[in-house]
Amino acid sequence: MAPISADDVVTYLEENPGFFIEHPESLRQSGLLTQVSTSAKVLNLRDKLFDRLKGEREDLIRLLDETIDIVRQNEQIEKDFIAIEQLLFEQEPSLVSLTGIAKQIESRFGIEYAGFLLLEPIDGIPVIAAKSDESFRIRPLGKIEEEIVPMDGGVVLKGKLEGGGGPLFPDTISRSIQSTAIVSLEIHEKKIGFLILGSEDPERYHEGMATHLLRRLAMRLALGISIFQRFNNGKTVPTSL
Repeated sequence: MAPISADDVVTYLEENPGFFIEHPESLRQSGLLTQVSTSAKVLNLRDKLFDRLKGEREDLIRLLDETIDIVRQNEQIEKDFIAIEQLLFEQEPSLVSLTGIAKQIESRFGIEYAGFLLLEPIDGIPVIAAKSDESFRIRPLGKIEEEIVPMDGGVVLKGKLEGGGGPLFPDTISRSIQSTAIVSLEIHEKKIGFLILGSEDPERYHEGMATHLLRRLAMRLALGISIFQRFNNGKTVPTSL
């Protein structure tokens, strides 16, 4: 084997600047960090090494910033969940309050529509046929909707909708809905109804996205609605908003 020359070493290090990142002790002993050098090749190697180290630092800073953003987003999501749960469990149940919860979901999660399809009337809070956008939010499951929602449970996500949200949404906004989430509401394996969410963002909801937050929200909403049912059992209340 031919002896390895100094030029061979420099060429190798030029092509593999990561060597010193993996072996920092060798970098300190190499003399590349000093200001004095008589070799243009060594100077070139040092410049490449510094560029590589700068790139590694920028990547690390970018990753740290992204991690911090995710943590902040998760903290805000948790605050929004807590606020909605407070509305569910800290105010007197009514059709008006359930409508208010739907509006809070829209506001806090930045979507254009949130509403409920229910399999059975809430005791004491009759679910009436939709006559306005407001009463449309909480209504009984009809034949048309039954063909669209996941009657076997789970979550159905659709994005990039060309024709809008369809009959699940009020006529006034249906055409503008570009992505949808339909989440089954269940308590103790009993299906109560469905949470209907719609966004103008065509990529807000799409097949393959994680659904654990939607499922968690649906679980809490189902519990709240079941409490509504028990709380209002036998009551007589107005049917209009």
